[in-house]
Amino acid sequence: GKPYPIPSRELFHFIMLRSLLCVALLASVVAGPADRPRHANFAESDDQLCEGGAGCSTHLLQLSATHQQKEVSTRHRDRILSQLAALRTAGSTTDARADGDPVGDAATLAKISEEAAVCKPDESVWGCPNPVGCNEEVYRKQMQIGGIVGTAMIMAFCAFIGTREIKIAAGGDLEELGMKESLQVEDFTETAKGLRSVGEEELAKHSRQGDLWLAIDGVVCDLTEFATLHPGGEQILMEHAGREAGEAFHEVGHSQFAISQVRANAVAMLVTTEENGVAGGVVAGKSWFGRLFTKEDFGGYNFHKILGILALAQYVLRTCLIFSGFRIPNADQAWFGPDYFSLVSVWMLAALQFTSFKFIVPRNRILGQPMIWQEWRMHNLIFVMRHVLIFTIRWYVWHSGMGVHGSATCTLLMYGVLFTQLKTVDMATDWLREDKHESLTATWPFWKGCPPWVEQFIKFYYTIAQFQATLLALTGSSYLFMNIMVIFPFQWASLMMTLVRKNIISTAAYHASYLWSLMQVVFLTMLIHESLFLEGWAVWVMLYFVRRQGLNKYGLWIGMMVPSFSKDAVPEFYANNENLMKWSIPMVWALCALGQYLFQGRALEKRARRYLENRPKSLELIQKEKVGDSMMLLRFQLPTGFTSGLSPGQHIRVHCPNASKGRPTWNGRANAEDIPETLSRSYTPVSAPDDPTLDILVKVYPPNAAAGFPDGGRGSTFLTDALEVGMQVPVSGPHGFKVYHGDGRFLVGAQFKQIRRVAALVGGSGVTPAMATLRELRAEARAAGPNVKGGANSELVTDVAVLHVTHKAEDALPDSWYEPANEADSVVACRVKNLATAGATGAKSPQARASARREQLQGAIAETFPAAADDVVVLVCGPQAFVNELCLPLLKELGFQNVITMW
Repeated sequence: GKPYPIPSRELFHFIMLRSLLCVALLASVVAGPADRPRHANFAESDDQLCEGGAGCSTHLLQLSATHQQKEVSTRHRDRILSQLAALRTAGSTTDARADGDPVGDAATLAKISEEAAVCKPDESVWGCPNPVGCNEEVYRKQMQIGGIVGTAMIMAFCAFIGTREIKIAAGGDLEELGMKESLQVEDFTETAKGLRSVGEEELAKHSRQGDLWLAIDGVVCDLTEFATLHPGGEQILMEHAGREAGEAFHEVGHSQFAISQVRANAVAMLVTTEENGVAGGVVAGKSWFGRLFTKEDFGGYNFHKILGILALAQYVLRTCLIFSGFRIPNADQAWFGPDYFSLVSVWMLAALQFTSFKFIVPRNRILGQPMIWQEWRMHNLIFVMRHVLIFTIRWYVWHSGMGVHGSATCTLLMYGVLFTQLKTVDMATDWLREDKHESLTATWPFWKGCPPWVEQFIKFYYTIAQFQATLLALTGSSYLFMNIMVIFPFQWASLMMTLVRKNIISTAAYHASYLWSLMQVVFLTMLIHESLFLEGWAVWVMLYFVRRQGLNKYGLWIGMMVPSFSKDAVPEFYANNENLMKWSIPMVWALCALGQYLFQGRALEKRARRYLENRPKSLELIQKEKVGDSMMLLRFQLPTGFTSGLSPGQHIRVHCPNASKGRPTWNGRANAEDIPETLSRSYTPVSAPDDPTLDILVKVYPPNAAAGFPDGGRGSTFLTDALEVGMQVPVSGPHGFKVYHGDGRFLVGAQFKQIRRVAALVGGSGVTPAMATLRELRAEARAAGPNVKGGANSELVTDVAVLHVTHKAEDALPDSWYEPANEADSVVACRVKNLATAGATGAKSPQARASARREQLQGAIAETFPAAADDVVVLVCGPQAFVNELCLPLLKELGFQNVITMW
């Protein structure tokens, strides 16, 4: 964390500013007068003329057309025409050709003039120069107009995409609007106004029972009295007491009632000691510009920021060169050539990526907004290095004087870089990704109210862009800029995510700008390489659909490598069998699928990603079924190719109309939710994370004055009575924290424990987290293969015991819920005991009933659960009093150390 040993920060900044000035000066020199001569063939020298002989008239015709298009001096053009007239008089107006056919000078002149008017870069030569004699002035105008108009259209389209928003009603109806998302969904800025400031040390003093403070987005709340009323229990508040808990607050996903409690209990504003600002990313008293520069960037020397400015200047300069149509000798359209300056400028982009690891970023993806996390940063580095290394290989080919295609060795090296990138990405994912249901592209968080068609289009293009970047890197022809300019979107996205984290731009602005960057770099290549408009898109879309069907990504690119390698290794064979080589691509794909089937038991991969986000998304109810006397099963359909992706410990929020709005009392008590239009209720899905549907169990609370509920439930009444099959309802998630992380690893407290046996002690509707855990364990066993057994060395959990405590026996779930027909052969066995407490004790006093229930529960635990051990975990879920006053003390007395409460 200490700064590098540079004598003076001011001197360092002075040197870097001088360097930037030199870069700007160099750019102004390069972009000088556009009409200066580029090649010797534009010079008006007499050695271009001929003195007669075979081929002389054709040569003169070419010169005439060239100089007519370039508008050189009339005197020089007249000399050429006079020599043509002399040759015509002498009868030498035709030249001998290989086929002996004469060519008329007038026809030839017309043809040459027509061809000279079109500038099609020569892709057979490094740098892809314009052909001799083309009208470069027309070429420049075409590039300038095409670049400006195309860029404006892309920006307008992305701005239109980023401002689409829909209003989701509680019933799931969609109404599209044209408006922007606000920067914060829950904005506590007004709450913080007028409050006194406290530091982190002062906040840390209030971190015990009876004196409990915590901060949410910089707003310090005194929750001492509210702690015992917290629906999730006091323990979870104690875990965050005395510090900033904004991230955890938004991660769980709280109701409007909880947000109102934050405002009602606010007592101060948190000011950090280091940055002198509000915690949670928004620095007090600083402009948006000031938030970007922190001491974390190499002790304030801002190495990373300076490299970023240089990289952005390079992208802008090279893009402007392409749009200007100005050509630099011995370089491609973006001024990349075989010189060392080009090589150093590209490796500077790699240095920018490496310096990003100086910053501390979250390990896990933030579900609410697009912000940088460790997996993204590592993937970005790997992708950038892929392009830098491929650029270096192609630069060396040009620098050493080889042909455009280099050699078969160079092709193998480039594909070797690609396959190394694929493998290192897999390794980084295994190392850093906590949730197997996530994907870099399929699970992006979008803005609140984003229309479904916008989300689908953006996700589609994000995936297409991966194929575009890879193919442009591998098939850059005689251009170098196609290999490297595709780095721009990777680094641009990181900058935009930083601006989101600093609360400078919104989620919608991030997606609009990132989409623009992806489209812009492809537009640059299409502006030069016109065939990409049709041929390129055909290949990209084909790769998208083949990969979406489940072909392994290694097999996908092996198939693309075969014709590319053959073209360099055996060029004559490729030229004579070009169609056969193209058909070799699907043939190789078929062989790879067959090999995967033989070695892994399946020809195609099953790829399904989580659909839900923290923002509400409408789901359609497709089934409604009564379960027992007091439960209702609701089944919602998920889009094709997506799953709920929720892990044990996580839950969803269902948003429904507020039946109690405007009523001061509800069920005979003060109504704490009389203001909001909609309510959100949390449910744990009972479907497996990989299922194509989302299933929840809803407790039915019908109006019952005798039981003290004359009005019934607010949300449950709508879900069980008013919601019909075919209707939609807004759903958000996942919320909460995962407790099971796969391969038998459970998060107990702050530590991971390797577990072999699971016991669940649940009360009432608290059985749903136990069901979610059971189905996840069985899904994991299925994925491990049909021959896997839970042996001594296996990481699979194969023993599950459930003790379901209900008020009445009729409230218990049927046995078929624990042992469905499709799980009859599962290696994960489940023992179930239902315990009904109504009238079971016969005791009259409250103390006697509590003691009798404790003895009753202790006996059921001894009968159902395995003995307490280090590899046994107990999941506890149910009403707060049931968990805190009965279950936890009893389990501690019985010696169970690994206990997880799930709310």
